[in-house]
Amino acid sequence: MFDAVKHATAGYKLPSSETARTRLLDECKHDVEKELTPLMDTWYTQGVSVVSDGWSNVNHTPLINVLAVNSCGPVFMYATDFSGVEKTGVAIAKFLHDAIEKIGATNVLQVVTDNAANCKAAGMEIEKIENSELELLKVAKTRFASHYILLRRLLDCREALATTIVLNAWREWFKKLDDTTQSAGYVITETIKNDVFWENVENILAFTKPIFLMVKFCDGEGPKMGEIYERMDNMLGEIKDAMKENKFSRYFSEVEQIVLQRWEKMTIPLHCLGFALNPKFYDRSYLEKLAPGGMPRKAPNKDSEVVNGVMEAFQRIAEDDDEFTIYRDQYAFFHTKKGIYAKKTTQADAMTMDPIDWWSTYGSATPQLAEVAIKVLSQPISSSSAERNWSTYSHIHNVKRNRLNSKRADKLVFIHSNIRCQSRLQESYKSGPNKRWDMDPESSYLEGSSARLEEMLWENLDDKAIGKGKRPRID
Repeated sequence: MFDAVKHATAGYKLPSSETARTRLLDECKHDVEKELTPLMDTWYTQGVSVVSDGWSNVNHTPLINVLAVNSCGPVFMYATDFSGVEKTGVAIAKFLHDAIEKIGATNVLQVVTDNAANCKAAGMEIEKIENSELELLKVAKTRFASHYILLRRLLDCREALATTIVLNAWREWFKKLDDTTQSAGYVITETIKNDVFWENVENILAFTKPIFLMVKFCDGEGPKMGEIYERMDNMLGEIKDAMKENKFSRYFSEVEQIVLQRWEKMTIPLHCLGFALNPKFYDRSYLEKLAPGGMPRKAPNKDSEVVNGVMEAFQRIAEDDDEFTIYRDQYAFFHTKKGIYAKKTTQADAMTMDPIDWWSTYGSATPQLAEVAIKVLSQPISSSSAERNWSTYSHIHNVKRNRLNSKRADKLVFIHSNIRCQSRLQESYKSGPNKRWDMDPESSYLEGSSARLEEMLWENLDDKAIGKGKRPRID
């Protein structure tokens, strides 16, 4: 900004505060809207999901945001002030109905909301250890899996903790504590020295890791509707494999019950339809491999639960009985591999191409089904984009800028969020020095960060190469 001002024409005057926060802000928002036009055009070809989440700002004002999301990324639309509005089903339904009308009712495939109407942003609490570069993590209100993350970090810090309790500095500090704190200190010391405790931690991490990875997958952005159903089945198999030789193997049936109960609460016909329209799940070589847990794989059309979900989804999408019949006939043509779907190149590309690209390339034989497939496979599977949007909102409407009114804050968030969205579509975001420049602050993936890199090295290096149990370090 200063460079631009320095090279401005003689006599240039900076805009006043009033001009900047009114006319210029509106012009900037209008420019961003024009830049978003190509992305919004994909809503007509790929469909779009309305994603919404609730939050309270720095002034404790209840807000609900609205984002439009498909495979090209999220677009922040607006946030509504819910002050004085009774949080009834009727009010929420009206809010969502208005949101769908503003985005375009003919293009909306689903509404994805968080069940917390006024959740507040909260992060991990941390505690430093002197003998380690890492920090202990306490359980806090986080996006997900804080117990798993706590135990994993505790295991990483085991050696540092063991070193700490044998130091003279620890003993000297310990003597100065009152009786109550000393009692707690004795328990901590004995726990750190207890091999059974650490064995329990390792066993718990072993069978909860598949759940953690599954939640991370769901929390990420991108078209994942065609993967979620299969991954849930695989996750149960991975838990079963992890618990075979596990100290807690006798609890597998209880763990399985908890996971299935949760899945039954969240699964919808669209998950079944996405699974059934993903061409790679019909590949012969894929089906011949056993799934995790030693279970044989089944093609989607041979699973009664999936077929029932597919038929229910078709019935909801179809405008009349004739269209419903067309969808059924074309789905049969697709999964029985007739016509173009019988060609070797078509079947080979099903395993290598993105499902959306595959349908765009080979879907001409079943045009109505291909249109539905592209729209369904382009949809998000969680409200994570709406939740991340609040981190942008809290950055703009913070303690020092608490007098921002909701309309002006809304415009600033619109500009900031959607410029970020546009940057993700550029090549400079995918490669180069600024690759994924915004990943660390927002994403629980930690992809590209030293923590994630360290985890990948640990998972892939051979124990013999580094010495069993010795974790590689990264500066």
